[in-house]
Amino acid sequence: MNISYFRYNILCSFFVIVSHCQTEPEEQMKVLLHMVFGLLLVMILSSCTKIIYISRKTDPKINLENGHHNIVFVNLFNFTLPVNVNKKDRFSYHAGVMNLLDGLSSFSSDSSFNFLVGDTLKKRVEAGDLTTLLSVDTISNICNRFNANLLLTLDSASIFFERDTVLNHFYGVEYLSLNFKLNTRFFLSLYSDAGDLIDRSEVDESAVFVPRSAMSGRIIQVPYISRATEEIGNLAFQTGQEYVDKYYPVIIHDTKQLFNGKPFKESNNYIFSRNWNKATELLEQLVKNQDPSIAEKARDNLEVVKEASEASVR
Repeated sequence: MNISYFRYNILCSFFVIVSHCQTEPEEQMKVLLHMVFGLLLVMILSSCTKIIYISRKTDPKINLENGHHNIVFVNLFNFTLPVNVNKKDRFSYHAGVMNLLDGLSSFSSDSSFNFLVGDTLKKRVEAGDLTTLLSVDTISNICNRFNANLLLTLDSASIFFERDTVLNHFYGVEYLSLNFKLNTRFFLSLYSDAGDLIDRSEVDESAVFVPRSAMSGRIIQVPYISRATEEIGNLAFQTGQEYVDKYYPVIIHDTKQLFNGKPFKESNNYIFSRNWNKATELLEQLVKNQDPSIAEKARDNLEVVKEASEASVR
């Protein structure tokens, strides 16, 4: 009898537990028997189905025409203006912008892109203009100056802490502590050299800060943006890389169950060899089977085949 290693282990566990049940009190025996039935159920189900892995490619969130692209970056967010950023936080915002730029530079790892830095701080942009679109003339002038066909602008940035009160238990004593989450959020616009807006994106990253727990009456240290420059830089770098990922397709991996057994042996062989047409032909015949159980399972397997074949085409 050919038994898989997985099912062999389950059977061994079954005999061990049954032997153990004979020496245990009634309540413990009931618990162990529940475990036995659970293991048997897993064994039965594993013998009735097989797993197929389906990978599908999704379109990029920012879809460009094929070919080489020269992207020039300009920072329109003036973090030196008091209306935009508190004076004590300017250094941290500067670290955020520069590390965002480092993350965006990962464009350079792809030969189909050439990433250029035009301006890291365009001071003439007023706070009220941060959400408005650039004029066609401005876009064309910047692209012509850097021989670029795309303009990427940082329109705005936001760095802030969120706080959450947590109830803790320590040796029977309850006390409150505060968890803080540091957030970096950037707003970016992408234009063509003709002045058309291609995309506007909000990208963000966050990390949890847990200050020293405070028992009743103790002072909690509240974090400040000005003291989190390194952490802000790390998050901003990740945010830049996250934005670059928007230009590439994403591969999604999924698992589906196929009904197994004698009626499906041949069709499953074709499925795992990626012969979708032959598998579909056999399953469509099984859908007409007089046994309603076989017909229903064939319909389920056929749906899996359709999904897998469509994913392989993309």
